Amino acid sequence: MSEKIFCYSCNKTKNKLNLRKSSLLTINLFLCQTCIDNKFEPRWVVLIAGRQNGHEYVKDFIQKKRYIGTEISASELLV
Repeated sequence: MSEKIFCYSCNKTKNKLNLRKSSLLTINLFLCQTCIDNKFEPRWVVLIAGRQNGHEYVKDFIQKKRYIGTEISASELLV
């Protein structure tokens, strides 16, 4: 019996995930090679980092859409 492991960023099942330090928060993330190559962070990490450190801190991630999911709105960062 094998458990399915999902990439924290794209949420897809992958055969191999790599443990990577987040570039926004001081946490480790399991990411697939595709997300690592594209320098993606999980959407929720971008939101938390933006709420903690301000919108300027995550501006590059939002403008270059270096996350997967719906567009992050200003109101989401202000919660």
